[in-house]
Amino acid sequence: MVGTAVDLYSGAFVARYGHKSESDAVPLSEPGIRGVVSADEKRIVRLLLIDDRGYSRLATEVAVAQQGVAHVFERASRCDAFLRGRSSWKADRPSTAMVLRDIHAVSIATLPDGLILRPVKRLACESGAVPLQAAAALAIASDPGITQPADEFAEFLRALPSAVRLFAAVDESGIPRATSGCVVFGEYARIFFVNTEPGWRRRGIGRAMTVEALRAAASSGARRAILDATDRGASVYLRLGFEDAGRLTRYARAA
Repeated sequence: MVGTAVDLYSGAFVARYGHKSESDAVPLSEPGIRGVVSADEKRIVRLLLIDDRGYSRLATEVAVAQQGVAHVFERASRCDAFLRGRSSWKADRPSTAMVLRDIHAVSIATLPDGLILRPVKRLACESGAVPLQAAAALAIASDPGITQPADEFAEFLRALPSAVRLFAAVDESGIPRATSGCVVFGEYARIFFVNTEPGWRRRGIGRAMTVEALRAAASSGARRAILDATDRGASVYLRLGFEDAGRLTRYARAA
């Protein structure tokens, strides 16, 4: 049974990485830490540090990990300091972990007049969709946290699993003004890529694009959702019924 917001986020985290990881991935569940660890020589780790009870296991896994990610809640301050002291682990900006217990309870929200929802083209066979490069450029212009060059970011989006769905709201000229995305893993969905061009904000577009992503996730069987919110977007998600699970920082180590 899902309990607190942190419990829901933790369950979704393990489901997310266990769903897409290598077949030999082993779930990890100990006090203060959750995740998935590969059992082969690659030593890929996907860790969620809930509090500092997970410090010892974190130190053990990091000592042998060749690549992976670690999401660290603010209350796990010792774990956070440990990763910050390792140059091979790079931190993203902090975000707010949010959870939605019932996707179907979200109220309908529609795009304002003049905007139309379209899928984003990630594969060559998709027709009538918004070019991936255009959607990537819009996201970069909207989110200062995206520091990759446009071509590199577009390739990152293209390389996401085929289950990922991306959307764009286009104006009458076909120019994208907002984006959103979702991916479903079991009963959970992750909502991401929610961006609105600065000049089009404060019109309810971010809310509508989030709802469109949630509807798409529900149509694929998801019942609950998680996301990592920027400071600017957090209030939008709270009004939709998401709960604040706490501040966290994502660390990554590339191979």
